[in-house]
Amino acid sequence: MTLYGLTAAPVARRLGAVRPARARPLLVGGDPWAVELARALRSAGLEVLMWAGSEEQRERIREAGLELAPGELLAAATGRGARLEGITAVLLLTDEDDFNALASTVLSRGAGIPVHRLGPRSGDHGVVAPYGGDDTLLAPGLTRLGVAHRHAQGAHIVTHRVDTTAGTLPDRHDLLLLVRPDGRLVPADGRAAPAPQPGDIAVMRPRC
Repeated sequence: MTLYGLTAAPVARRLGAVRPARARPLLVGGDPWAVELARALRSAGLEVLMWAGSEEQRERIREAGLELAPGELLAAATGRGARLEGITAVLLLTDEDDFNALASTVLSRGAGIPVHRLGPRSGDHGVVAPYGGDDTLLAPGLTRLGVAHRHAQGAHIVTHRVDTTAGTLPDRHDLLLLVRPDGRLVPADGRAAPAPQPGDIAVMRPRC
């Protein structure tokens, strides 16, 4: 798979141009579990936008009723295609570890918005991925391959509004991220799961 043409600073300028009042994350990738995550975020009240490289993944996004970024991402970055202004966060969810790491580095330098990527499947996989920063998604011990496998086994992503007093999460679930009341995304970043606060919506995966 190609690196989607995402190799230049104009991408960052495009993604960070305007900030709307409502949270609008961009999810890059179209695997089934990523589409399910997007639907969960939409159910939490976010205006989710998705982009994927292959037509198969783009069709999957359309069939799920999610908003698909029009045109090619490179065209959007160079001003010839889709307008992607208003993005408030980027989640890089493709199955190419090096792409996720490279795109995260490029966007983080100029986007002015949070950019998170999936960590590499292992410490020795890929050329760029093992040396990226710590801005990775998923809790310790929960890999992209593990999430995809659980999805295939029927462990679907669920949401849970945190109790106003308890601030606890259901047992036997892995936290993927929290949605704060203002729409901010707080991912479980590969180091430690974030502490839920009253009013948060937790996006979780049941343990098999």
